[in-house]
Amino acid sequence: MHWRYFIFGRGRGLAKMLPLNTPNKVHVDPASGCNFKCFFCPQSDLESLKLAGFKTGVMKLELFKKMINDFVWFPNKIDELVLGNYGELLLNKDISEMIEYAVSSKSVREVSLITNAALLDKEIGEKIALAGLHKIRISIEGLSDEAYKNTVNVNVSFDKIVKNITDFYKSVRRYGNKTFIYVKIIDIGLTPEDKRKFFNVFSPISDSVGIENLMPVTEKAEKLIGDKKRGMTGVSISEGRFVCPSPFYSLSVHVNGDVGVCCSDWHHQTNIGSIKNSTMQEIWRGSELNKFRLAHLQNSWRSVDACSGCIMVDHYPPYEDIDHIRDNLQKHYQ
Repeated sequence: MHWRYFIFGRGRGLAKMLPLNTPNKVHVDPASGCNFKCFFCPQSDLESLKLAGFKTGVMKLELFKKMINDFVWFPNKIDELVLGNYGELLLNKDISEMIEYAVSSKSVREVSLITNAALLDKEIGEKIALAGLHKIRISIEGLSDEAYKNTVNVNVSFDKIVKNITDFYKSVRRYGNKTFIYVKIIDIGLTPEDKRKFFNVFSPISDSVGIENLMPVTEKAEKLIGDKKRGMTGVSISEGRFVCPSPFYSLSVHVNGDVGVCCSDWHHQTNIGSIKNSTMQEIWRGSELNKFRLAHLQNSWRSVDACSGCIMVDHYPPYEDIDHIRDNLQKHYQ
C-alpha cells in the first residue's frame, strides 16, 4: 500500500498525468444518512440539508453493480474506489456484497472504505474481511463516552468502538487478508495525554494511526481550525488557486445514482449526469463535465455558481496544482 493514497493525492504530480482517459478516483455513497451528527459535518446541519433537498437512503445493490460494470469501458483501472463520503456506509446491509463485487471486478486497483466503526460489529466485520477489502479508514471521534457525546451528539460507547476495531483486526488476520487498517482522530483540542491514549489504544489494532487536522466543511468547524495554513494531513495548503483539480481526476456517485464532480459537494450542486441513464465513461467524457472543466480553466472555480463559495479548494495539496497548464489543457475539453 502506498501512503499517497491515504492522503488522497496524485503523488506523481497531477499536471503530468492530464488529460486522463480514466478517473483516478471514484467516490460513492452506499448510504447517505449517518448514525452520528458530528458538529463539523454537514450531517449535523439539518436545516441546510432540508433546504438543499438532501434525502437519506441507501443505494440499491443493482445500481451499485451497474456502476462497477461501467468501469470495464474505461481504458485503465480506477486507481481507487472510495466507499463512503458524507454517509455511514455500514447502514447499507449490502455493503459486504458491494465490496466483494467491486474487488472481483478487476476494474479497480484499490477498494477502500470510510466508517466511524460504531456499526462494525463482529458479524459485519467478518463479512467485510472475507470480501477482500483493500483498505479501511476508521474515524475516531473521541477517547471516552463523554467526548463522543460532545462531538457526535449521540450516546456512543468508546469501549464498544475499540472492541469493534479489535474484532475486525483479528478477523482480517485470521482470514489472511491484506486489508490495510488506518485509524485516525481529528485534533480538536487533544491534550498530550489524549494523544498518548490514542496511540496506545489503537496502534496495536491497526496498521497505521494518524492525528489529522479539522477541515472547514461547516462554519462551526472553520472557526475551530487552529493552523489554517495546513490541510487535513498537515500538508501546506495552496492559497490563491485558480483551477480546482477535482473535476480533472475524480467523480462522486451519490446514493440515487446522480454523479457529481466533487466529494465536498454535499448539497449535490455539481451533478453532471446519472448512472441510471448513462455509463460512467459517457459521463467522464461527456459535454457537461467538459463544460464544467472549461469554466474552471478559463474563468476560475470562482465563476462556477456551485463552487464559488467553496472553502475546500485550497486544501488540495500543491502537487495537484494545474494552474500553470490551464491554457494548454483547454483544447482537450472543447
